[in-house]
Formats: sequence, structure tokens, C-alpha cells
Amino acid sequence: MIRIAILLPLLLACALGCGEEEEAEQPGGRGGQGGRGGWGGRGGPGGRAAAAIPVKGEKVTRADMNAYLETYARLEAEREVSVLARTTGLVEALTVEEGDRVRQGRVLVQLDKEELDLNLRQAQAAFEEAASNYERIKVLHEQRMVSQSEYETTRLRFANAKLGLEESELNLTYADLTAPITGVITRRLVELGDLVRGNQEVFIIADLDPLLVRIFVPERRMYQLQPGQEATVAVEALPDREFGAKIRMISPEVDPESGTVKVTLEVAADGLLKPGMFATVRIITAKRPQTLIVPKKALVLETDEDDVFLIAEGKVRRIAIELGFVEGDKVEVVSGLKEGDQVVTVGHEGLKDGAAVRLAGAGPAPAAGAGPDGGGDQWQARKDAGDGAGQRGKGGGQGGWQGRAGEGGSPDGRGKPPTTAGAEGTKPGGNDVAGTAQPARSDSAQTVQAPR
Repeated sequence: MIRIAILLPLLLACALGCGEEEEAEQPGGRGGQGGRGGWGGRGGPGGRAAAAIPVKGEKVTRADMNAYLETYARLEAEREVSVLARTTGLVEALTVEEGDRVRQGRVLVQLDKEELDLNLRQAQAAFEEAASNYERIKVLHEQRMVSQSEYETTRLRFANAKLGLEESELNLTYADLTAPITGVITRRLVELGDLVRGNQEVFIIADLDPLLVRIFVPERRMYQLQPGQEATVAVEALPDREFGAKIRMISPEVDPESGTVKVTLEVAADGLLKPGMFATVRIITAKRPQTLIVPKKALVLETDEDDVFLIAEGKVRRIAIELGFVEGDKVEVVSGLKEGDQVVTVGHEGLKDGAAVRLAGAGPAPAAGAGPDGGGDQWQARKDAGDGAGQRGKGGGQGGWQGRAGEGGSPDGRGKPPTTAGAEGTKPGGNDVAGTAQPARSDSAQTVQAPR
């Protein structure tokens, strides 16, 4: 009896449990209205739309373009002159320093004149004596009182004395060394008190404006050049400035060894350029006024072709263009584009023909490929918990969840909206294609609500 009393409550509990399970498996009543599903993004029916790629672009414009012949050479002074001492003497005074600009005839160095004055007085005395003897012998010679040879000797001594006097006078003037040309003192080679001798180099003067640059161009291009043709010169020391130049002379012969022609240009130095500077020389060989141009960075460098990406109606189209002159960061467009066209300048790496794009900073653009009913790839709603199955709608609209039969059953058997239990999702009123939603984690569930 005791054993029966113990088993009876257990059997009763099992029976009740089985009854509840069978009741749960029976078809229930119509469930409540399903909750809202996710909203569709732009794209093809049932597909996920590609996001527009942000790029930067610039419009095709017009500007003057030039063709150049570019080469390199060092700047030279047009004239560079050494100032030489023409007599011997101690340096008594220096009137200029390196870098000073001087005019022709200005005194640069004064030598000690004491010895030169003494030499001049001696020469003057010798000349006076020789002149007196010459006059006396000349009279005697006319009276035939002296021989012809004595007369010739006296006359020669007189001539030599005269030359000695003139030389002494000239040497005295040489004590003041003057500038032979107008220019700038580039080097000073003596110090105060130095003893200089005849033909010793004392100063170097250069004419620095204009400067000259001598270049050598291939003979095949010599007929593109002519005297007076414009050019520009740039140096590394002044990277943001160009100096005007023009062709002064073209050599009449071709170097047989190198096959080049020497071309001399004069450069307006503006007081900034110096001899010896390494310069980039660009000679303008042709001009194109107001031609179509695009930035050089718009060119697609993936192939040997000259291609750009043309932006039109939110998409890009890869087109081939014909290029002309190249100047700085601009290139001339001979054909393939028209004024006002917009081309990609930043972001074309990896772009494909027909890709959807938007200009950076202009806000998001609508994605291409949206269906006519606004449908697209719907977001999958995540459940709060459980392992239910969802459906993803092919068309746009609002999807709803339909509960399993028997869960909170209503008279029509539709079930109730899912809460913590999984459910199969359908989109009421739509052409739905069944799908399977991934189970959402119970610790980070999200619900994406479609707009009304």
C-alpha cells in the first residue's frame, strides 16, 4: 500500500505533463499580428545594393598650354675679367670688397707712389739732359761740325729719354688700379700691405646681369629654335620662382662627336641669380591658347592607355582620351572629353567601369539598382532569444513574424508574435520567398524596425 501511495502521485504528474505537451502540439487559434520586419536597402529585387564609393573630381577646363624643350646647365657671367697689377708696388689702400658693384673706371687699389715719383723725377732729369744735348748736336750737325754718326747717337739718346719719361708717367698712373668693366667684385686676391708685381691678379669682376646659360640640344630639334625665342630658367635655391630668358645665339655648326648644337641664352638675373648655379632651362617651342586641360592626377595609371573615369549620373565610365602637351600638373586633352565634364581625380584606384560613386563631402547618394517598389535587400530581424527561423522578403515592404502553431494559439491557428521563443517569419501581403534567419544571441539581441 505504501508503494502504491508513492507511485500514484508520480503517475498523475506524468499524465498531466503529457497532456500539456499534446495540447501544445495541437493546432491553436489564429495568432496575433506579427511585428515589423527590417527595411530594404537599395538594390535589385531581393539583392543587397552596393554602397556608392566616395571620390573627388574636377571639371574639364580651358587654359593656355605650352610645349617645352627642357635641359640643364650652369649659369655663367656674360663677362668675367681679372684685374691685373700693371706695375710693382705695395698695396697702400683697398677701396672695395667682394660683392661690391662697381662702375668702369672706379679706383679699386692704390699702390705706394713714393718710388714711382722718384723714378719719374729721374726720368724727367734724364730727358731734359738728352734734349739739351740733342739741340746742341743738332746745331753743330747743321754747321757740319760733328759727324753724322755722332748726331744719330745723340738723337737716339734723346728719343730713349723721352720714352723713359713717358713710361715713368704711365707707371705713376698705374699705381691706381681701376675697374675695366662695370660689374660686381667676385674675388679679392690681395691684402693691405702686400707687394704686388706687374701682371699679378688682384681682383675678379663679373657682369652678372644678364647672365648666360649655354645648352646643347640634339640636332633634330635645332629647327624648333631661333634667336629671340622665349624661355624660362629655374634654380633649386628659388624653387617657387622662374626667371625670364631668351635665345641670344645658335651655333652655326653641329658638334660631329655629340651630334648637338650649342645654344646660348641670356637670363634676367634680377640680382638673385649667381654664376655657377645649376639651372633647369625650358624653351617654349609651341603654344596652345585656351585648350582643354585636366589634372594629371586624373589619369588612370593601370595600363599604358590614357584613360580617365568620367562621372555622370552617380556612376563612372572609363573612357580613353588623347593627350597633347604636358605642363606642370596639367595635361592637354586633344579628344575624348568636352569642357565641363567631370573626371575622378582622387579615389580611382580599384574603380570599375559603371561603379556607383559619390563626390566626397557631398553627402550620401542614393544607391543604384533599387527596385520599383522600393524593395531591396531586407534586413533580418533578430529575435530577443531562441532559435526561430525567419524569412527574407523578395519585394520591399514590412515583414512580419508568424508564430508556430500552438504557441499562444488563437482560433485561426496563426499563433502569436514571437517574444522569447523562435518563430518562422513571413511578410504579409508580399511575394515572399522563405529564408532562414541566423539565430540571434540572447545576450545581444537587436531589432531593426522598418519605417512606417
